[in-house]
Amino acid sequence: MGKKLVLLVCFVLVLSLASNTSAQLLARYKLDETSGAVAIDSSGKGNDGTIEGTPVWIDGALQFDGSLSVTLPASTMGLRSDTGSVVFWMNMSEVTGGINTIWWGGDNITGGGFGPENEMHIHVESFVSDIWDGGELSFHGQNNPIFHLHSDPNKGEAGNVPINPILMNDSQWHHVASTWGNEDGMVKLYLDGSLLHEIEQGSRNYPLNNMYLGQMAGGGRTYIGLLNDVQIYGGALSEEEIQIIIAGSEVLSLRAALPEPANEATEVPRDTVLNWLAGDRADTHNVYFGTVFEDVNQASITNWQDALVRQGYEDTTYILPEPLEFGTTYYWRVDEVNAPPEAEIIKGNVWSFTTVNFVVVDDFEDYNDYSPDIIYETWLDGWEIETNGSTVGYADPPAAEQDIVHSGSQSMPFLYDNNMKYSEATRALNGSARDMTANGVVDLSLWFRGNPPYVGGFIEEPAGTYTVTGAGADIWAESDEFHFAFKEVNGASGIIAKVESLDNTDPFAKAGVMIRDTLDADSAYAAVFISTENGVRFQYRNAAGAVTERLFTEGITAPQWVKLERTAGGLIRSYYSADGTTWTRFDLMQVPMEMPVYVGLAVTSHNTEIACEAKFTNVSFPGTTVTEQWTDQDVGMLSNNPEPMYVALNGTPVYHDNPDAALIETWTQWTIPLQAFADQGVNLANVDTITIGFGDKNNLEAGGSGAMFFDDIRLYRPEPVDIPVIDGPE
Repeated sequence: MGKKLVLLVCFVLVLSLASNTSAQLLARYKLDETSGAVAIDSSGKGNDGTIEGTPVWIDGALQFDGSLSVTLPASTMGLRSDTGSVVFWMNMSEVTGGINTIWWGGDNITGGGFGPENEMHIHVESFVSDIWDGGELSFHGQNNPIFHLHSDPNKGEAGNVPINPILMNDSQWHHVASTWGNEDGMVKLYLDGSLLHEIEQGSRNYPLNNMYLGQMAGGGRTYIGLLNDVQIYGGALSEEEIQIIIAGSEVLSLRAALPEPANEATEVPRDTVLNWLAGDRADTHNVYFGTVFEDVNQASITNWQDALVRQGYEDTTYILPEPLEFGTTYYWRVDEVNAPPEAEIIKGNVWSFTTVNFVVVDDFEDYNDYSPDIIYETWLDGWEIETNGSTVGYADPPAAEQDIVHSGSQSMPFLYDNNMKYSEATRALNGSARDMTANGVVDLSLWFRGNPPYVGGFIEEPAGTYTVTGAGADIWAESDEFHFAFKEVNGASGIIAKVESLDNTDPFAKAGVMIRDTLDADSAYAAVFISTENGVRFQYRNAAGAVTERLFTEGITAPQWVKLERTAGGLIRSYYSADGTTWTRFDLMQVPMEMPVYVGLAVTSHNTEIACEAKFTNVSFPGTTVTEQWTDQDVGMLSNNPEPMYVALNGTPVYHDNPDAALIETWTQWTIPLQAFADQGVNLANVDTITIGFGDKNNLEAGGSGAMFFDDIRLYRPEPVDIPVIDGPE
């Protein structure tokens, strides 16, 4: 194959570079098996992948047909978002559909890497336009492109047509490498050994707990083509090392790597365990640990510097003999002792971490969906209490919130309804947790997140002119946020409207007509939108939770007519027109839905901070049986009414000083001096209960409702104070 003939001269560089690299090889999938359902990891680290579907091998490579995928053991591999590399050979004859995902890694099936939703993927994206139909290689994070690779730097949006496109659908072998965690702080993408593009990387650090070849997590975006020799590294490869891989070899690393706790990590538990990835030729390990950087850095087996804790250690996990001190920075180093014939010591990097300066009351990580560990069996809410309008947790598993979290993997969802009620949930404290005078703690802290006030609206004034107001992040990806005015329809459906105007809250603010399967955020739908700066767009989602696909024409703005037609069998016709007479139609699409469907007007601001207003006229439902009455609501967005929030110890409350705290839609820390409870007579040495609530249980009145999330309830010690050293007299 063509890929075998490139840069063979680089092979001799493998060992000369080995002692300098920190990019540990985590897995190598040659994908040259001829049978079975296992993608063998030839690195010797045991990270075999599972092939889903019927594999077909062609000339020593694995053929992906859009249904085949490989699930990789991400939880044991150790790849993280702060540093890593993914390299592979690919060969594709066509670019099929919108996005063809080759490699995917992340914490969940939505959202973005280097950002709050923890997702990264490499894909080839297709474009369909009047002048070009091809493919473009890109590396994504935060559910948006970190970069698209083409010659025009001003072309940023995925649908724009490159001036000189990089055609990936040429039936030729190409080598692709993506690296992050580079010393210069850039994410880099290489094509056939040359740096193609780079962009600044964010600072978040999290494990990539799901990993796939040939598809996105949850499906929906699949790859069609050949894949061969996939290598995954726990650090950023250099351009020279990528040349070595192209030559057909691996890059070896002799140093220990991928420390846990991660280097410079903060808020590390006092009972933490040290873990690392062994060097590729390590036989045993010498572990150094202490509170002084110089001691740990200079220590050796002949000069311990009070830092050597284990010599000749065979495991890569070390359990410290006793809990660490509060709020202290520790340094540690692992030297690798190579197996014969080298038998040399490879000095490791010095890593550091800082321990917590708090005691955990509840981090919400230990709850599951089985009694007695369900979250609402510990936090007792308003169940069967007429005057208590609170509900903790979800009725359907998982009971705890697993997407909207401050840290860790879970938080507590809390619904409140204060219509002639108060709303509170209480947890009993046991054992040492009842003494809030121990360990020198002085503050109680918790993190909360609310939702913005309801801003959506729909009015008809004057007759025949409809004003729809909506906020929301977008109508896109796997779920939507927008305002929807609609009518229920059974059978074939159609809608025509003229978008007269649209506020420019964002270049991707949208207003148009929609036919939707359900009112859930991830529902299947079809829609035609006018955007403020990105043309007219036909968008559709073929199934609940699937990704949104789109066709578009640039340069179209309001006022503009839009039209949708859907047969009872699900065939969608979509149109736009400047005059309501001469129509331009997008391609036909099939979008399955069940009756009834919801047909109407949709608006999203593409800006969660600002509401967008759109005006519609000439609204009609041709060939559709509908009632006169409209219904409107926010879809995919929660909204709160302001209610006073409090925390109580032994039933004695302290209120948040912001009466609109429930409207804060970002994670916010609330710190309460424990003295505020003591001043009201609470015995801090004997606290039986902690309560979170809204309203005033002693003064019930008409009030509002909403949804909150709580996480990381802690008791904090005073922050350490650096005392300057003053030299005495000589």
